[in-house]
Amino acid sequence: MRGNFPALARYLLAAGVLCSAFLVSVRTVGAAQIVPMPETPAPAKVATPPQSPPSGTGPSNGPIAFLRGWSAGNELELAAIPASGKITLDPDHPEVVLFFDAAPSQQPMEFRYQLDNYDTDWTVTQSHLVHYRRLTTGSHGFTVQARAVGQPWQTVAAVLAVDQKPFFYQTWYFRLFLILGLVALAAQLLSQREQLLKGQMGIVLEERNRIASDFHDTLMAGFAAISWQLEATVKLLRNGGADLTPAATSCDLARSMVSHYQAEARRIIWDLRDSEELTNTLSLALSRAISEHKQRHSVETRLDIQGDEIPIAPGAVHHLVCIGQEAVTNAVRHGDPTLIELRLRYEADSLSLIIRDNGQGFQVSDSAIRSGHFGIPVMEERARKLGGVLRLSSTPGLGTEVAVAVGFQTINRPNNEHHYVVPWIGV
Repeated sequence: MRGNFPALARYLLAAGVLCSAFLVSVRTVGAAQIVPMPETPAPAKVATPPQSPPSGTGPSNGPIAFLRGWSAGNELELAAIPASGKITLDPDHPEVVLFFDAAPSQQPMEFRYQLDNYDTDWTVTQSHLVHYRRLTTGSHGFTVQARAVGQPWQTVAAVLAVDQKPFFYQTWYFRLFLILGLVALAAQLLSQREQLLKGQMGIVLEERNRIASDFHDTLMAGFAAISWQLEATVKLLRNGGADLTPAATSCDLARSMVSHYQAEARRIIWDLRDSEELTNTLSLALSRAISEHKQRHSVETRLDIQGDEIPIAPGAVHHLVCIGQEAVTNAVRHGDPTLIELRLRYEADSLSLIIRDNGQGFQVSDSAIRSGHFGIPVMEERARKLGGVLRLSSTPGLGTEVAVAVGFQTINRPNNEHHYVVPWIGV
């Protein structure tokens, strides 16, 4: 034991030195860093504040979306949102990129957005931008919301107004100018068409006047010469005896027929002549015809209008005036009257024209017609064209009455009358 004591002392001394060194090193390290125990919780991580956090939103249980900026088509660069909360796009740049984020930032997080007048429904994404192409003109409202995955959407949303300017041809005033231009063009075309119709009418009237002049200079002169020759022949045949021979009777009938067709040719010439004024008022046209008749004959002629007069088709006015002229001419030529009355009567659905004279009258028969009343078939034909009926009554010594009645439904649109450039002319 004694022999081993120095060695044991050395071992104890060395152990003491090592323990002292260990204690010194432990104290040095404890002064530099304190390592927390495993059961001590770590401090929470402070979130980085957003670039443009929403203001005035109040407390929230989740992230609140906000707009970081926008760009006119470039997804790598963004501009700040205007203070007015509205961006305006030029007509030739119909696209926009909108950048958005949420605060506080959480992972994972998703957004939903919608653009009024463009998107039909919400679009959900985890991206922080949206790129719209080919925006329609007008005002749009962009709305974006954020939430943590699995949580409900926040009621607070970021809103931005997007205004896409239209091209000039898409504006309302351009449409107004276009409508006004079309109206002016239509008015110009109608005016040109009216001028064209007037020009065509003038050509037709000029040609009709030329034909009427030729008829008057040749046909009427020929009828007059034939009538004189037949009258002279009848006189020669009568010199041989008091009674008419069959040859004289035939010549007398031929002279009456020539006289009738001479009157018909005169009437046709009247039809071909250029009238003073186109009218759809029957009383006005009859008054003008009566005034012309008074200049050639001394027979008193009156016009009486019953009922409220309404305008009718100019073609119907023409036919009715011709019937009146023919009735007056026959009365003057064959009846020797002192008074001729024209009565124009308007009813609810029809009108009547009555021509009455106080002349000699005649027996209504075929022999009477063959003796010279050849204008009756012509008047009946004109009444038939108007869809009406002509009635003739005459008593020897008491005068003659010609009446025509037509309905308004057929008088304005006769079934067999075609509407040419000048519908009021001709038979």
